[in-house]
Amino acid sequence: MRIAVCLKYVPDPSTIEVDPLTGMIDIGRVLYMMNPADESALELALRLRPPDGTVTVFSVGPIEADRLLQDALAAGADAALRVWDDALGSLKPIVTTTLLAAALRVKALPDLVLCGGHSVDRGSGTVPALLAEHLDWPVVTDVTQFEIQSGRLRARRRLARGARAESEVTLPAILGLETGLVHLRQASLPNLMRVKYTPIPLYGLEELGLSPQDLHFPAMTLHEVMPPRPRARMMFTPDVGGSVQERVAQIMSAGVAGKAGKILESGTPEQQADAIIAFLCQRGFLEQPT
Repeated sequence: MRIAVCLKYVPDPSTIEVDPLTGMIDIGRVLYMMNPADESALELALRLRPPDGTVTVFSVGPIEADRLLQDALAAGADAALRVWDDALGSLKPIVTTTLLAAALRVKALPDLVLCGGHSVDRGSGTVPALLAEHLDWPVVTDVTQFEIQSGRLRARRRLARGARAESEVTLPAILGLETGLVHLRQASLPNLMRVKYTPIPLYGLEELGLSPQDLHFPAMTLHEVMPPRPRARMMFTPDVGGSVQERVAQIMSAGVAGKAGKILESGTPEQQADAIIAFLCQRGFLEQPT
């Protein structure tokens, strides 16, 4: 089985600081790391790899992303590939997935692609679905658990409000994994030293068979703003057991009971207690005494 893992080089949130004078993020203090959800994807790929299988890691980013790919090689990945072109600037998910899909096609397509479901910088969660659209493969997102049997993949997904769902697809497929499923193994010191100066293959637009026009996607244009559809108003239904006068009064008041009270200024405590009980019985808070 050939497994591909998509990795992203993201800023470490704990190192982001705001300049008190300019109010801008101090870029000089920002450190970068592997996206946590991608770490889970890489560890699961290494655990899932059979003896005759391979794990290849891909990343779209500048030369600084080589460190990310070297760490993945030290952890146990078999090969790495970085995609970048100096003409590229800030990438949107649709451009990133176009580059990743082209990179996956450079060699034989894998049997399974694992991606982190969300990144800590953008968190759009659209990369797995967009990549599946480019490859015309099935995709399962928000995956918390999965297993593969006889060429079919069964996954458990996280839904809103704590709900869960199970999906089954046929390989090849793409999975978008949740953060924190597993922790990436610690690479040994010999492996870290071995990959420290390992060159990472770089593929530009020419090697991918793409042109700048292939990455130009027209921006969405807002043509009209329409107000939200008004919510249907619930009509009050009077109690059918009441008299005509009572039902008319309920309709006129829309079911809202008017405030009514009674002040007891005289009588013994026993008489006042009896008056309070009678008032509560009249208003329906207590049952009439037999």
